[in-house]
Amino acid sequence: MNLDNLSTVLGILGAYFAVVLVLAVSIETILEPFTSLPWLRRKPNPDDILNDIKGWLPKGSDAEAKAAAIQNLTSDYKTTEEQLKQSVEDLHAVADQAVIALGIEGKVTKVQKDLALKIAALRRKYAIGERQRIAILSVIAAVIGIAIAAMLRIDTFDILGSLLPVDVRDILTRPNAQFGGMAITGLAASAGSSFWHDMLGRVRALKETVQQVGSNN
Repeated sequence: MNLDNLSTVLGILGAYFAVVLVLAVSIETILEPFTSLPWLRRKPNPDDILNDIKGWLPKGSDAEAKAAAIQNLTSDYKTTEEQLKQSVEDLHAVADQAVIALGIEGKVTKVQKDLALKIAALRRKYAIGERQRIAILSVIAAVIGIAIAAMLRIDTFDILGSLLPVDVRDILTRPNAQFGGMAITGLAASAGSSFWHDMLGRVRALKETVQQVGSNN
């Protein structure tokens, strides 16, 4: 492939990435109200809350601060005291083994260990909840993306068709294959505007490099 052909390919890819980027921004705009729903709202990170509280409380009150923060977090995560205790009990055996293995058994008080176990349980619940939230939002984003691509008839196969062999292009641009191309467009856009902005930047940088090399020759 000579430099002219490579520049053409990069130009087509850049145009496609720009289209998908605009579509991704549209998806994120439509998706924004969904993130305010109670079951899709991002929960506070336990570590961030603890660090904030420790920052303004006087020295010596660290344990009390953590206890208060954990009490508030159980409410934020809709975790009952019984559920938290059960999670703590699940972690007790591992914690005891770790304390003994590190040789710090005599230096760790019961209060400190209970606080550490509780925050560990809340971290685990936060991680699980965040994975579920992101998965649900990803599905919603994909559905919105496919719907917009279908409505605007933005077909990946049609845009990138000139890069494909003629026989393949003929198959993928048939009417019954167009929905597949639009579905791919919607799924691609659901990856997010940041991703496609970075991809577009890389293509532009590569195209500029190719043009510089061509001008030097």
